[in-house]
Amino acid sequence: MITLRPIRPSDINAIVSLSNRRLWQHHSGVDEWHTDPINQANLVPWEKLTLFQKYLNGGVACDPTLYKNHLNWLTRNGGFVLAAEETVGVMKRIVAYAEIWCIEEPSPIGKTGSIIKIEADTTFTEDPIPKLYANAKKEIRARAYSTLAICPFGSNAVSSNLDDSRWELLALTRRYRISRADLSPCELPHKVEEVARAELAIQNLFCVDQSIPPFYNWASVWEEFELLPEMKRAIHRSQARRVELEYHGKTITTVIWIWSWGDVEDFWRLTFWIPPELEEDRELILELTRIAAEIWDTDDVPGFDLCADEENGSFLVNRGFKVDEELPAEPRYYTGV
Repeated sequence: MITLRPIRPSDINAIVSLSNRRLWQHHSGVDEWHTDPINQANLVPWEKLTLFQKYLNGGVACDPTLYKNHLNWLTRNGGFVLAAEETVGVMKRIVAYAEIWCIEEPSPIGKTGSIIKIEADTTFTEDPIPKLYANAKKEIRARAYSTLAICPFGSNAVSSNLDDSRWELLALTRRYRISRADLSPCELPHKVEEVARAELAIQNLFCVDQSIPPFYNWASVWEEFELLPEMKRAIHRSQARRVELEYHGKTITTVIWIWSWGDVEDFWRLTFWIPPELEEDRELILELTRIAAEIWDTDDVPGFDLCADEENGSFLVNRGFKVDEELPAEPRYYTGV
């Protein structure tokens, strides 16, 4: 029998065990892991990896210390985690779990609960995914949120539930790459300043990259690991600047954010927050990319990866960006609850 319940701190080891079993199943089967998974180099046994290297290989759920910090942050900031617990006789075990994060996102999304992650074991007496999916909708509705969204790294596990006739594709984005050397300077008057992330009211702006729940990535990576010395390096590889730009006779406020989790010199992921009324202005995207190249004029940042939908992508290709063919398109679906 499968029952659903919120997870408790005492479940952390069970969650990590489940997540790591799935991680090992996707692995080669040999206990050798890359200290630099981006460059696929330096193989060592799992127990010799640093905490940060484990995070790069397996995410926050690969280690109890990381997941305890993550769970504290998630529940403190409006999220919750549901566990599917299987009972066989007197034995109980967690066979699946789902992380849901709730926040009011800019139009057209609104008050949304996003399934950030959903993980299921490979052996169970009853498929737990449909119950997790149904219960997530129920919990979101009880919190007075109107929309359920699935981000790309959660969508595979719940794809069987996408036959819900109300599901709509919110975003299907691809990554577009451009070298800083290929960007001409921005000629528009602008002012750039550093700003503490906690001071940014980005809920009032629109995130150009809708392939992920944008505020989740923004908020979590800033707070989750700041107390873990080994993770500070990851935080430092996530940088933001507020930009005031003279644009079409008006002064507008935007935010440019770049981040990279690897220890190698690679293209950095680029995200913009802009006024919602300018969300379809493609020339603004190009100007902000030029400003980003000016701000991060360093060999550590050879170029940028920008996620965009096909319509914006066609514009970007015409302006010198290249499609990253190695990565598939990232879908995000949403439905009313």
